[in-house]
This record gives sequence, C-alpha cells and structure tokens, in this order.
Amino acid sequence: MNKLWIYVVTIALISACQGKGNTDEKIDNSAKATIAIDHTLQMIDTIMLSGTDTAFLVKNKPIKDDMGDKQRHYIVDIYFSNINWPKLTYKNALGADLFLTGDLNGDQQPELLLRPEWFSSCWANINLFSLKGNTWQTIKSGNMYFCADKYPLAKRIIKTEQGYGLLTDSLTNDKFITIKKEIKF
Repeated sequence: MNKLWIYVVTIALISACQGKGNTDEKIDNSAKATIAIDHTLQMIDTIMLSGTDTAFLVKNKPIKDDMGDKQRHYIVDIYFSNINWPKLTYKNALGADLFLTGDLNGDQQPELLLRPEWFSSCWANINLFSLKGNTWQTIKSGNMYFCADKYPLAKRIIKTEQGYGLLTDSLTNDKFITIKKEIKF
C-alpha cells in the first residue's frame, strides 16, 4: 500500500511539472554597470541611500603610514543598485559619505550629495550631483566642517523662496559661519 501511495504522488508531481510554461518570456538580468574591483588593492563599502537604493563604493585599501603620498591616485568609484544610474567616479578621496536628496529639479530623478573622505582634516568639500544625459554632473559645491557639524549631509539642502539652497561652511574672524548657496539647475 505504501508503494502505491509513492507511485501516485510521483505521477502527480511529474504531471504537474509538465504543464505549459510561458516560454516566450525573456528575463534580462544584465546590469548597465558591472562593479570592477581588484581585491588585492581595493575594498567595497555599502551605503544604504534609501529603502530601495544602495550605493557600492569601491575604494583603495588603506596603506600603513599613508598621508596622501603612497598611492598614485586616490579615486573612489560609486556604483548604484538602480541600474539606470551610471557609475560616479570621484578623485582625491579615500571614501565618501553620500545622501540621496529628493528630486530637486523636476526631472523625476533624485540628486546626490557627496562628502569625500580624506586623511586628517575636518574640512571637506560638499558636492551636489544631478543626472544629466546619463552622467553625474556637479551642480553646486562648497566646504563643510563635519567634525562639529550641526548640519549633517541630510540637512544641507534647504527649501528657499527661489527653489533650493546648499548650506556650506566658512571660517571668518576665527568664527564658523554657515552660508546658503542658491542651487541653479
């Protein structure tokens, strides 16, 4: 009786598996950008940009006693989980802090804030990038003092009467000041 039961279940499974599937459907798993990394020299940082978007930051592995003079280039390549976004390459950086803003210019694509990491300074550039013609273009940049920063990256874009502004930092008469730079697209 047990053998009969096994035969019935086996025949039922075989019959179920022979159903007509949709053979015309094609699945495209190809990505527009393939992450290229030399594991002996580079490493990857993963940065969550939003609930659905992730950045993969490829950077050089640290070298002992390096203060900016041990490598020929200090470049980070940033790849995105959204395959419609191209790779972003940034020079003179050891790493980066990223923040995905909302759509600031009405093109249905978010803009990206990037603060590069360097060796020992609390001062850094802050850069606003926008997608134009399938390339990342710098829209606005400035300086920021991030060690005692009351405006982290997420608070650097503000709404103004004319549109949006980028908050940057400066040092005047030994005092830190915050400057609002108008963003023009």
